[in-house]
Amino acid sequence: MATITTQTDYPDQLVDEVKKVAIKAIIQGRDQVLKDQYPLYMSKKEAAQYLNITLGTLNKWIDESDIPYKHIGKVYRFNRNDLDKFMATK
Repeated sequence: MATITTQTDYPDQLVDEVKKVAIKAIIQGRDQVLKDQYPLYMSKKEAAQYLNITLGTLNKWIDESDIPYKHIGKVYRFNRNDLDKFMATK
C-alpha cells in the first residue's frame, strides 16, 4: 500500500463527497455479495444466518417484535430487503 508523504489540505466539502462515494461503493459491493449468497426470499434458517443470529433469537423476534415475515401454512419466508430495513431501525 502506498504512503502519501506530503500533507495537502482539501476543502471539507471534497473530503465529505469522497467519503460518501467510498461508503456507497462499499455498500453496493456488500449488497452484491449478499445477493449472490442469499436468495430474495429466505427460510427461517437462511434468515437467521443472514442476520447472524440464532434460530432461537429469530423465533423470539417473530413472537415479540415486528420483524417482517410471511407465514404460509407451516412455512415462514423472509424478504431480504425487508430484513435490511428492519435491522436499520434497530
